[in-house]
Amino acid sequence: MSELTTRSAISPPRARRRFKGTVGRAGRRKVVLPFLLPALLVYSVVFVYPAVQALWISLHEWNGFQQDMVYIGLGNFTRMVGDATFWSALQNTLLITVVGGASIFVLVFFFSASLQRKIPGKKFFRAVIFFPVILPGVGVGLIWQFIFNNSWGPLSEGLKAIGLGFLDRAWLAPENIVSSLTVAIVWTFVGYYLIIVLAGIAKIPITYFEAARIDGASEWRIFRSVTIPMVWDVLIVAVTLWVISALKIFDLIIATTYPSPPRGSFTLTVFVWERAVGMYTPVFQLGYATALGVVLLILVVVSVAVIRTVSRRDALEY
Repeated sequence: MSELTTRSAISPPRARRRFKGTVGRAGRRKVVLPFLLPALLVYSVVFVYPAVQALWISLHEWNGFQQDMVYIGLGNFTRMVGDATFWSALQNTLLITVVGGASIFVLVFFFSASLQRKIPGKKFFRAVIFFPVILPGVGVGLIWQFIFNNSWGPLSEGLKAIGLGFLDRAWLAPENIVSSLTVAIVWTFVGYYLIIVLAGIAKIPITYFEAARIDGASEWRIFRSVTIPMVWDVLIVAVTLWVISALKIFDLIIATTYPSPPRGSFTLTVFVWERAVGMYTPVFQLGYATALGVVLLILVVVSVAVIRTVSRRDALEY
């Protein structure tokens, strides 16, 4: 009798909970959906529709002024294959993304490991590193244009003053300009990603570091075996943000090379601008420029997908 009583007392609540949970999930969907619709509508208007429209324009020859566009199919894309400037711009874009990104995150690791220690002036150092981030890209570009001036710029004059004048060169010459731009970009962005990583490190319980030190682990071992795994997800977000930013850098490059950016300094974004509106004379090849933009969009999507696939691992909880 007691067994039957127990079953009757226990079973109905389980059935009610299961029913209640199912209704609750359905109810939550009905409640959440109206709140998502405005965001989805805005996203569709400002991203999905322009992306589809850009893909359509990329299949045409169009100067942006005529009402009728001439359909040429994949003509703009096949044109890229034989366009030396496109391949040069793509190479520069990938070089800045890979080499600049590697340099940024090596510096981020170095600074974050150093700032984990008790050193005087840590807050001031963080502020100095982060300072370039708050400057407008055009302002940063003009600063570096001044620094790289090999006639009277501080870099060239400084090398001469300390007896290293033989290292001086035309920093913004076509053969050196991409390397110089990469240095300027690294200086500009390293503070931003350092703050992101430091914010992730600050959330790690201090007991993990204390336990590692008690076990006799060196600072490098602690950083490699404790810090990096604990901030892995944050680090991947930072890398993803960097790749997206690097692929669309524009204002800093234009300002640094102003008023005459050589074709050797073109990235894909600069090339899109040059084909769309022209540099010195109007070009208005909007069909070709839009096709370049579509390639850039594909490059961003593929890069993010590769990062997510390669970096996939179980999240660490703490």
